[in-house]
Amino acid sequence: MNSIKVSVIIPVYNTSAYLQAAVSSIQNQTLKDIEIIAVNDGSVDNSLEILQKLASGDSRLKVISYEQNQGVSVCRNTGLEHAVGQYIYFFDSDDILEPDCLELCYQKMDGDNSDFLIFDGISFYENGMKPSFNASYQRTSLLEDKQYTGADLAEFLHQKKAYTCSVCLCFIRKSYLDGIALSFYPGVLYEDVLYTIILYLSAQKVSFIRRSFFRRRIRANSTMTSTISQKLIDYRYTVGNELLKEKTNFDNRKKKKLLNLQVWNLFIFLIKTLLRSKQYGLFLRNAFRIKIMLLRSLG
Repeated sequence: MNSIKVSVIIPVYNTSAYLQAAVSSIQNQTLKDIEIIAVNDGSVDNSLEILQKLASGDSRLKVISYEQNQGVSVCRNTGLEHAVGQYIYFFDSDDILEPDCLELCYQKMDGDNSDFLIFDGISFYENGMKPSFNASYQRTSLLEDKQYTGADLAEFLHQKKAYTCSVCLCFIRKSYLDGIALSFYPGVLYEDVLYTIILYLSAQKVSFIRRSFFRRRIRANSTMTSTISQKLIDYRYTVGNELLKEKTNFDNRKKKKLLNLQVWNLFIFLIKTLLRSKQYGLFLRNAFRIKIMLLRSLG
């Protein structure tokens, strides 16, 4: 029997200021039968040195390093290729995890045969900064004490405006991932938007734990707080097109509607962000393409 209960996969790129605290929160989990796969994504700070030092004192920590930046999707996929745990948890290198998270998730999943489970999170802000978006990850208090199908859960959370695509709030059975052959789309940001909805729509059994295990750091110059650029908008077009393509893989009307909804929300949020930040020129240059994406999401 596999002695590794959970594989924790951590992409790392230039997060040396936060890295030790993040990795330590995994090393200090009450569940000890884990492996930690840290994938250095061509960092130009001393992130790799920090990882190597941490690994020298903990055989559970495996460090993989790319010389050139590959992007978070490639790093997560690389980690998944090396993972041998019964369960998978994707974590970010600047966040914090409560110490009993993996143990309680393992116990829950080991007992109910779910494909994955979800839990809640709390955002905390660096240097008093406040984001211009809703960074709430509270939703399990809305749920009934039962297992859901992934599609039913996604639909319910959308109705309550409580759905989030953060993969860091999911604890996933590896055999389920292997069965649906799900990986992260490379070369883009907003990869979680595409990955997580497919994770939901493919699942027959999803459970949850009413705990805020996850602590998300909101900081300047991160993916979540970067100013919108044309490159970031182009990533949205790519993700939006991939979401619409996924409709051919699902014959259920509800699932197709949920895929459309991801596209709609992706671009409505973009419009609001561009107008709120007064990036009117960028908005006008993209208005026609955004309109086409929105119209396609209504089909």
